[in-house]
Amino acid sequence: MRNAINDKPVVRYTDEVLNYFNQLTETLFHQNYFGFMDSAIQYVVDLRAYIDNNIAHLPKHPAPQYFSKYEKYMQYVTYKPNKRTTWYLFFLQEENVYLICYITNNHFEGQYIC
Repeated sequence: MRNAINDKPVVRYTDEVLNYFNQLTETLFHQNYFGFMDSAIQYVVDLRAYIDNNIAHLPKHPAPQYFSKYEKYMQYVTYKPNKRTTWYLFFLQEENVYLICYITNNHFEGQYIC
């Protein structure tokens, strides 16, 4: 799929990432990170909005070798919504098309980010 250079970036998500978003909402609520389900849903909506609106403009880094088990030749960007959490957003890029392949944060796999 081609997308002209000046067009708005196209952001797509693998099924695994979409499932992760659904699980993340449940986890955030049931593990009491948020007291209301609506707040957990909004957190995930904000995460997706950040990716969709900013990925083309953020500094990109090659993914460490550890993450090649999810997909080879990925890059990643970061999102820091608060003082305690940094999200690592791994993707493949072809021109202005971004395929989000994997998402993690500093609480789970941050030690593998160089």
